[in-house]
Amino acid sequence: MKFYSLVVRSVKKITSKSIQVDLSIPEELKTIFIWNPGQFLRFKFEIDGQNVEREYSVCTAPFEGYISVAVKETANPFVSKYVQENVRAGDKLQVSAPMGTFGIPSRPNEKRTLVAFSAGSGITPVMSILKDTLQKEKGVNFYLFYGNAHEGEVMFKEELDRLKNKYPKNFFPYFFYSEQKTENKLFEGLLDEHKVELIINQIMDWDEVDEVLICGPKEMIVTLANAVYHHGIPKENIHYELYEPVEKVFHDDEIQRSKVKEVQLTFIHKGRTHTFIWMNNGSSLLDALLDNGIDAPYSCKGGVCGSCQCRKLEGDVHFGKNLVLTDEDIKNGKILTCAAYPKTDKLVITIDEQ
Repeated sequence: MKFYSLVVRSVKKITSKSIQVDLSIPEELKTIFIWNPGQFLRFKFEIDGQNVEREYSVCTAPFEGYISVAVKETANPFVSKYVQENVRAGDKLQVSAPMGTFGIPSRPNEKRTLVAFSAGSGITPVMSILKDTLQKEKGVNFYLFYGNAHEGEVMFKEELDRLKNKYPKNFFPYFFYSEQKTENKLFEGLLDEHKVELIINQIMDWDEVDEVLICGPKEMIVTLANAVYHHGIPKENIHYELYEPVEKVFHDDEIQRSKVKEVQLTFIHKGRTHTFIWMNNGSSLLDALLDNGIDAPYSCKGGVCGSCQCRKLEGDVHFGKNLVLTDEDIKNGKILTCAAYPKTDKLVITIDEQ
């Protein structure tokens, strides 16, 4: 994966546990850093002598002219703590081109109703989509249902309030707190299927909903995706951003399982060709490569980072959900080794020809 040097324009605190990092895009890189609202960037840091990479969703809309990400302290804060304590204005960061397929096409000439469910830092890609949509679509009704432990953890609260005041006929934000009492008990607790029922009955006309966006912890995504699906939203109109892999999102989806037991696998990497017999025990293609002593690239092992991207030259695989490749990429033979399982008994893949 190629990285580019971007200068930090500014860093600002948005909650006690999160910051926003604004990056300037130099003229010579503006054709590379063109992003669709909802995409993410991959950063490469050197921390204590280690090279580590992390993905952060873009929170600015393209019309704003600069690109920003939000970094929230995580349960494993090795990288997030480093970024919050060390990254300053004027620093140069190593950043990939924008990636990912989360989001919806803009429809400026249509009147439509959009609903977004977010929790915690899951608001980050939704902010980019929200700002872009409100700026372009005069006939949109955009409902945001945003959950946090308490009010102090609401990321972008001031910006959300400004957007509400600027677009009072188009933007309708609602905040939910799992650890804070509110005047209306509707807004206490986690966003779950029961909350969807209450939202439908008490807040909005659900029959008008055209598209739903969901971003947050994987358990919330699975719960809400199934809830809104059972309330009549087609699967193709439910868009979600998974930060961790799940076997399936919708309960009635069939899981494609590999029935091939033995695969003749050829892997081309750095000009070298490795061929061996893969005895399939349910592991992924990446695990098969690593088990056979091949130094195959990877990072997240969850279809998120794209480090293990390669191309099929022969044979086929069952390919799971990912946050990197588009339908067009997959049609052109691209796969991620961490999300690929054998479909044929012969498979030739290359990382050298992307």
